[in-house]
Amino acid sequence: MNTRSFLLSALIAGLVMGLLANLPLLNLINCFLCVWIWVGAIFAVFLYRRLNASDPDLTVGQGVGLGAVAGLIAAVFGAVVFGVTSALSMPLFNSLARALQIEGDIPFGQGGFGGILVQVIIFLILDLVLYPIFGAVGGLIGTGLIWKKPVEVSSPTQ
Repeated sequence: MNTRSFLLSALIAGLVMGLLANLPLLNLINCFLCVWIWVGAIFAVFLYRRLNASDPDLTVGQGVGLGAVAGLIAAVFGAVVFGVTSALSMPLFNSLARALQIEGDIPFGQGGFGGILVQVIIFLILDLVLYPIFGAVGGLIGTGLIWKKPVEVSSPTQ
């Protein structure tokens, strides 16, 4: 196993996962069983196979580990993306709630730096648990989907 390719694949896929899973409106797709995390982990396996073209073999355990590491990176990077975009997305969602005539308090709808910081910490803790789990499942799926063609061994003729 090539450690450099492993870490580079996990880093690239983790950044993509964290970005897609936490951008406003795109993050709503992630509510469906962390679909961006699954797709990102499959992408990490694909990247590993492309970066390590000389020996693209990846065991199931390594694929699971690759997805889990990418999930951890996505959780940390996603918290940063969420914190930065919250100042923009909260007013958007509050005006959407008013337009749809939703009454009552919207959970986590309080603005201000303190409110956003609390939300970032809560989501970071949840994501540090959930993203590696779903990333591991995505790595497992990716390892099964993106497999290396078996090499045919010719037998010596007698």
